[in-house]
Amino acid sequence: MLSISPLGVTLLAVVASLFLVYRRRRNSRWPYPPGPKGYPVIGNVLDVPQGVPLWKAAMSMGEIYNSDVVYLNLLGADQIILNSNEAISDLLDKRSAIYSDRPRFPIIELMDAYSWTLPLVGYGDRWRSSRRLLHEFLSIRATNTYDDQQHYYSRDFLLRIAESPQDLWDHIKFTTGALIMSLTYGFDIKSHEDPFLAAAERALVILEEATVPGTFLVDTFPILKHIPSWLPGAKFKRSARAARNVFKTAVDGPLDYVKDSLKSGSARNASIASTCLDRIHDLSSRGFTEEDIRMITSSMYIAAVDTTLAISQVFFLLMAIHPEIQKKAQREIDQLLGGERLPTLADQGDLPYISALIKEIYRWHAPLPISIPKSLREDDVYKGYHLPKGATVMENVWAVFRDPVMYPQPHMFNPERFLKDGKLDPSVRDPDDRVFGSSRRICPGRYFANRTVFLRVATVLATFDIEPGVNEWGELPSEVKIHEGIVRHAALFKCLIKPRSEAALKLVRDAHHTVGSH
Repeated sequence: MLSISPLGVTLLAVVASLFLVYRRRRNSRWPYPPGPKGYPVIGNVLDVPQGVPLWKAAMSMGEIYNSDVVYLNLLGADQIILNSNEAISDLLDKRSAIYSDRPRFPIIELMDAYSWTLPLVGYGDRWRSSRRLLHEFLSIRATNTYDDQQHYYSRDFLLRIAESPQDLWDHIKFTTGALIMSLTYGFDIKSHEDPFLAAAERALVILEEATVPGTFLVDTFPILKHIPSWLPGAKFKRSARAARNVFKTAVDGPLDYVKDSLKSGSARNASIASTCLDRIHDLSSRGFTEEDIRMITSSMYIAAVDTTLAISQVFFLLMAIHPEIQKKAQREIDQLLGGERLPTLADQGDLPYISALIKEIYRWHAPLPISIPKSLREDDVYKGYHLPKGATVMENVWAVFRDPVMYPQPHMFNPERFLKDGKLDPSVRDPDDRVFGSSRRICPGRYFANRTVFLRVATVLATFDIEPGVNEWGELPSEVKIHEGIVRHAALFKCLIKPRSEAALKLVRDAHHTVGSH
C-alpha cells in the first residue's frame, strides 16, 4: 500500500485547491478586475514589493491599470481591493447585504479568538444581536453619559505629561487603556503594571498580527490546521496555543472579577459589564448568554483603543513638525476660553479649527489604512468585472484619503481644507465616513473614540507647547516616521513638551484635583 507522509498530503491538498481555483476562474463569464498577471501556483505573491505596505502597492496598481478595483491572486486566494470612495460606496454601502461577512482566519480559529472578538464574527444572527446590544452603550446618546470619565482621564493625562513628559508614549497608552477598562469594567486602574490592562494590550497585539492578510500560510490553505504541531513549519500552531492562554486571561479575568464584585457587594463603579450582568435575566429572554456578554465587553478594548492610540501618537509628532498649525489651534482655544479654564466636550462645536485639525489627522495618517477584510457572500458583477463568491474584499482607506479630486494636494497636512469662512465645510468629504470602516461593519466605538480624541487634542493644546526634540546627533526631525502595521503607529521620537505658562500648569493641577475620583 502506498504510504504518504502528512507533509505530502498537505502538498497534494494545496495543489488540488489551486487547480479548483484555476478552473473556477476559467469558467467565469466576466473577466476579473485588472491586476498583475501573476505566476502559476503562487499567483501575485511576488507582485507586492517587499517592504511596501499592501495599501500603497494596491494604490500604485490602480494607477497602472487605471482601475479603482484591483484583483490579486495570492496562492489561490481571491483578493479584491477597492481604491476609491465610489467603489466602496457602490459595493460595501449599497450592496452591504453581501459585503458584510468576514473571511475565516484559520489562525484565529486555532487561537479560539472568534468566541470573544465581535469585529471578526461572521455576519449573522449572533453578530446582529450582539451589535444591537453594544449599540445601547455606544450610541451618540449613550456616549454622552460617559463625559465624567472622559474628563477625568483627560486631566489625568495632562498631569502625567506635566510631571514626566519624557514618558509621553507610556502615558498615551496607559490613559487610553485605563479609560476603556473603566468604561467597560468599572476598574480604577492606577498602574501600567495592572494585570488586566497588560493582558488586554497583549491580546490586541496578537490579534493585530493574526489579521494581517498573508501573515500565516494556514489562512490561505486551511487544511494546514490539521498538520501535527511538531512538524517543521507548524510553529503557527504552537503560537496559537500560547495565544489562547493570553486571550483567556484578557477575556475571562475582568468579567469574572466584576461578577465576584457584584456577588459580594464590593463593586464600586457602574460599567457596561456590571449593567449587562445585572440585566442577565432580561438579556437571557432575548437570547443572550454570558458568553455573548464576554464577547461584547472584551471587544470594547478593540473597538476603541488602537485607533485612539495611533491618532494620539501622531498628533504630538505632527504638532512638533508643524508649529504654525499648532499656534493657530492654540489661538482658537485662547479666544474662546481666555486661559481661564480647560476645554470640555461641551466646547466642541465652538472650536471648528480643532475639529478640522482632527479630521486632517485622520485623513493624513489613515490609522487603519486597509480596514478589516470582508468576505463576499455570493458572486457579483461590478463595472463589467466578475467578483467571485468567497473573495476577500478590502477597502483601501489610504487610497481614498489620497484622492487628489476629493482632497487637493493630498500629501500636504492642511487642516484648513475642511474649513470655509471659519466654519467646517460640509462640502468636503468627512474622513469619519471611512476611517472607522463602512456600512454595517462600521466601528461601534467611533463616537466614543471621537470624543476622546477631541478632548485630548484640545486640552493638550490649551496647556502645552509641543516642540521637536533633538536626536543623538543634535538634529531635529523633519518628518513623521510610521510603523506600517495593520494599524499605523507613529515611530517614537523625542518631543519637548512644556507648559505654555505657569497659569496653564496651575489649570492642569487644579483641574485634576477638582475632578477627583470618577
